[in-house]
Parts: sequence; structure tokens; C-alpha cells
Amino acid sequence: MRKISVLNLITFLAAFLLFQVELIISKTLLPNFGGSYLVWGSCVVFFQAVLFLGYFFAYAILRKIGIKVFLPYYLGLFLLPLLCFPGKSLPVISFVNLNIPLVLNVFWHLIRTIGPVFFVLSTVAVILQAWLADSDLAEKINPYTLYAVSNLGSFAALISYPFLFELFLGLDIQLLLWRVTYFLLLGLIIYAVFSIKIIRENKLGKIWSMGEISRVDCLHWFLFSAAGVIMFLSVTNIITYEIAPIPLLWVVPLCIYLLSFVLNFKRKPWVPLWITNKFYLTFAWSVVLFFIASTRALPFILELVLTCLFLFHLCMFCQHNLYKSKPANPDSLPLFYLIIGLGGFIGGVLTTWVMPLVSALVLEYLLGLAVLALALVIGSKPQRLGTVNIFFISYICIMLMFWPVFFPYYNLFGMIIILLSSKICYSRLISYPRALLSSVLAVLIIAPAIDSEWSHSNYVYKHRNYYGIYKVYKDKDKYVLMNGTTIHGVQFRDKDRERQPLSYYHKLTPVGELLGPPEISLKNIGLIGLGTGSLTAYAKADQNIDYFEIDPDAYFIAKNLFSYLKNSKGKISYIFGDARIRIKETESNKYDILVVDAFNGDSIPVHLLTTDAIREYRKHLKNAGIILFHISNRYLDFIPVLFSNANYLDAYGCFKNNKAGKDEDLFASSWFALSWDIKAFNKLTGKLKWTQYDPGLGKLGRPWTDKYSDMLSILRLDNLLWSIKNFRPFYW
Repeated sequence: MRKISVLNLITFLAAFLLFQVELIISKTLLPNFGGSYLVWGSCVVFFQAVLFLGYFFAYAILRKIGIKVFLPYYLGLFLLPLLCFPGKSLPVISFVNLNIPLVLNVFWHLIRTIGPVFFVLSTVAVILQAWLADSDLAEKINPYTLYAVSNLGSFAALISYPFLFELFLGLDIQLLLWRVTYFLLLGLIIYAVFSIKIIRENKLGKIWSMGEISRVDCLHWFLFSAAGVIMFLSVTNIITYEIAPIPLLWVVPLCIYLLSFVLNFKRKPWVPLWITNKFYLTFAWSVVLFFIASTRALPFILELVLTCLFLFHLCMFCQHNLYKSKPANPDSLPLFYLIIGLGGFIGGVLTTWVMPLVSALVLEYLLGLAVLALALVIGSKPQRLGTVNIFFISYICIMLMFWPVFFPYYNLFGMIIILLSSKICYSRLISYPRALLSSVLAVLIIAPAIDSEWSHSNYVYKHRNYYGIYKVYKDKDKYVLMNGTTIHGVQFRDKDRERQPLSYYHKLTPVGELLGPPEISLKNIGLIGLGTGSLTAYAKADQNIDYFEIDPDAYFIAKNLFSYLKNSKGKISYIFGDARIRIKETESNKYDILVVDAFNGDSIPVHLLTTDAIREYRKHLKNAGIILFHISNRYLDFIPVLFSNANYLDAYGCFKNNKAGKDEDLFASSWFALSWDIKAFNKLTGKLKWTQYDPGLGKLGRPWTDKYSDMLSILRLDNLLWSIKNFRPFYW
């Protein structure tokens, strides 16, 4: 094997393992700590922080002793994680109340499980590039190619996990394969240490000094790196909140981001002229698309494709500028990656933790464009804004503000006007970086006002937190609650009809037929997921209801903007936190019925319907009790999954759907019931006409557990394509 191939393979495997262990450990943590965004958000920040620390360690160690002296010790560093994972099995992860904030609790478990090995792997990309630069190999003239290989490894780990590892393997097998691959990586490093020699004399201390590196260079590296991270994370949020909350779609923006590094840093970079020449066009249309996506004027597949294409161009532009400004002297290579790591970390924290608390819109998208424009301003020739540029900036703001007044719905003529106008404006502004920055900052400032014009809804309340974007608006004689693009509840505003449950919970729905009749005795009811509190409309005076709600802000909305809770006859208790965790604190054999009505956007969280979750629910269910799952979903069919789970747990399962009513507020809905009592099951399938699942000639699929789930197998492709089939692109 060629020596450069060994370095390429080490770099690829290290990045592959680094990225894959992120996905594995996150999936392991979620069922034990709950589906709270804080759990996933804590994981993301931890990974970014440790990656930055790995870059800093490489930076410091190369300055202190140099690669030639450090190399034998580096082998020892790779041996250290064998004292824990992966030398030993992954420690058992279980929720323990340490009387510390949840974030710190998650951090502690991450440190004690994968912390050491994650840190070691995070140093590989920088150390091996420095190793190559000082080696006797001919390829040392361009050590940056290893960075392309590293991102290719991350890309491979990301794309293979949901479509291969998660699809066919449980977590135990995944961890075993991961450990075996780490030992393979260790063997390759041992071989490389003894076969690839260091010949260049290290110039210690130079990587700490600025030398040929200017402050402008450092700012460019920081800002372009931060802009790329902000853009891909904000596109992920836009897809989740505004386009289609479909599982696995979050993979696409991250794949695009990683691919842009691969294409720019490979041995022969792929950078067509349009990456720079047509950048202004993508910049302009990205601003326009940001507002169009919130209106659902285009089919979501078209919005998704356009958003991802624009993201690809923007990321390619950022990475091209990073590659173009990289230091020629390999002594400055660690400094280059340290600043890139810092920019990515700051961009990630800003998008993941800060923006959800300061804006009810996904303004981080516009913020990313502003950071990109700021990077172009740094080092550019000072220019006055000028009257002409002020005119174009004003025109952009006025056009965005008033376009929906003239074109409230999709109109081909209107689309041509706004796209052509923005192209003309930005074709000039791109030559004036300060004017370009001023334009996007102006749009950023007035974005809430623009959004209110584009939404065509009379909002009475908007709020964003780590669980999504809540919007309450008036629709004729009703209040409507939306989370992202999904309606979570509806209520009449007048006193005469405000007690009437609507949307997915009206009296003709399966849940309405089950909770409504007085002859059905349900004294103790557990409800997971609050929404507007619609189901409490069925509560009787002798009934006790326990509401499990992960988001306290949902309670504020239901209590103050809707009146189902106030008008309910039942005795209601509220238990805040993830239901998988908090239900363990309730007494055994308590509930006559447990309704799982929690939604993350358009879908029930997976960890609430696994066999492990159902086993926990059963402990708190009476012998004749029923577990009821609300599984209404545009893009996923959970019926086969829940039947597989019921069959695995020796339970009876049945489902029932209802069609939408003549009134627009009477939605279609789907529900699945599970019980271990034959009488309860016969009542459902007999009098109430619920249906038992018939898999036909095929077999029941594999049950979903905390260690295995497969979203691909339950995708409704016909619904995914429905919007594009009914789109009329030439309507005007």
C-alpha cells in the first residue's frame, strides 16, 4: 500500500468514526434523557466544543514540541481510550438526577462515555496534515487534500448511517463494529508511525506568531467558516419549521455542507466559474426564497430543492474563499484550522442556542447571509454607500414589503417580477460589499414586518423556543395553533361553541368516540402532549387527568389563549418534562387510558412509541387499560410499526381513521389502540368498529426499540409527490 494511501485511510476512518459515534451516542441518550431539544442541543454543542478543543490541542502541541517529537506520543494518545471505550464496552447510560442542570448532566455522560476517544479522533485531521507537510512523501506539497478526505469520511458516515447502519443493525452491533474499526485505525497508525518519516526541521513557535498571516486573513477564515455553519443549520431549521418536518431531511443540508469542503479541498478543486460569477444571483434569490418558503406558495418539494441548491452554492462560495486564502506556509496550517474551528463553534452556538430565544422567525438564515457579506467587506476597499446603492437597498425593502399585497398567492407573473428585480438590484450591490451588507441588514431588521405581510394570517401570538415556532392566529370565528407548518389545535372564539372540540379531536374522530360516551368508564386518564388542551373538553366531573408536557410554553399558550383547560369539568394535573422520564414517578396500575398525543412538528417522537416506551407505559396502566396513539401524519405511516410492536409485546392492536368532515374544522385523523385485555379489544373492534391490521402476504416488520428504528420503510411517497403533481407553474 502506498504511504499516502495509509494517511488518506487513517484520515477517512478517523472522520468516519468521529461522525458516526456522534449519531450513535445521541440515539442512545435520547430515550434515557427524554426527547427534549436540550438533550440534542447539548450533544451538538458538546461535539462542536470538543472538536474545537482538538484543533486547539493540535495547534498548541505542534507549537511546543513539533510533529517529529510528538509523533511517538501521538501513538500513546490513541492507546489511552482503550482504558475506557472503545477498549471496554460503552458504560450503561441511564438518567440519574444529579441535582444539576440537564445540560451539565448530558455533558457528564458524554464525557464519561465517549469523551476521551472523541477528543483523540478530533485531532487527526490537523495532526496528519502537519505530518504530511513535514514528511518525505511527494504529496507533501499540498497537505490540505487530507482535509477533503476528512470531510469525505464525515460525509460517508452521515449518509450511510440512516440508509445502512440504522436500517439493518441495532445499536449493540453498531457499537461492536465501531470498536473493531477503531482497532483497525490504531493498527494503521502504528504502521504509519514506523514507515512515514519526518524529514523537515520544525520551526517551533512560528505557528503561534502571525508571520505572513494578517488579521484580515484570520477574520476571513473566522467569518467564512461561521457563515457556512450558520447557513446549513438555518436551512435545516427552515426545512423542519417551514417546508416539511420529515425525518431524515435534516441529513441533506449537512451532506451539502460537508460535500462543499470535499470539492474545494481535494487535490484538484472543483470550482466552476459560476461559483463566483453568479454568486450575486444566489444571494439575491436566497433572500426572496426565505420569505416565499414561509407562505407555502410553492410545492414543498420544489422549495426543498431550491433551498438546497442555493445552500450548495453559498457553501461552495464560503469554502472556496477559505481554500483561496489558506496559508501557503504549512507552519501556519494549525492556526488556519483553529480559527475555522472557532468560527464553526461560534456559528453553531449562535444558531442552535441563541437565535431560538431572540427571534420568532428563522432569522439565522438572513444572519448567515449577513455574516457572509461581512466577510466580503473585511479587507475590501473603503467605499461610500452612495445614492444609487441607497436607492437599490430601499427598493429591495419596499419590494419585499409590498409584493404580497399585489400577489397574495402564487402567480407566475409576480414571481418573474420579484426574481428579476432582485437580480438587477444585487447585480450592482455585489460590487459594493458595504452596500451588500447594508441591504441584508436592512432586510433582517424589517423581516418581522415583511413576514406579517407575507403570512396573510391575523396573528395574535408568536413564540419560538427550542421546541419549535408557535403561532396562534384568528381564522374567521376561530383561534388556530400552529407549530411550524402543522396545526396543533383549533377552537371557536364565541362562548356558545368554545367547549366544542375541533380539528383532530372532534366528536366523530376515534378518540372522540372513545372519550365522549358517558357509558365508557375512564376514571384516570393520562395525556402525553398538551396542544390546546382539546381532549379535556370530554372530561367529566369524576375524572382525573394527568397532562405530561415537555414544553412549559405550551401550557402558557393553552392556558391563556385557549379555554379548553379553563372550561374542563375534570380535575387536571400538569407534569412537565419528557413523558418517558416523568411517567416513572407516577404510581403503578393508575390509568384507565393513556393517550400519546405528543408531536414534534408533524410526527410523534419515535422514542415515545418504541417497545421500551410501551413497556414503561404498561406498568402504569390498569389491567383492562388502553394505550392510544395519535398517528395522524402526512408523510409517515406508523400503523405497521405499532402492530409489530404490539405483536412483539403480546398485546392486542387495532386502528381507526376518520375522514374529514364537511366543516373545514373537522379534520381527518388516525389513531392506534393497544391493550392486553381481550374485553377492551373486543369493545374497540366490535361496537366502535376499530380495525385489526392484516399484513397480507408479507410479514410484520421488525419491532422498533430504543436501539432500532427505520423511518425509510414507513415513508408515504405518494403524499410526498402529491403537491408537485397538483402544482400549476404557469398560473397567473
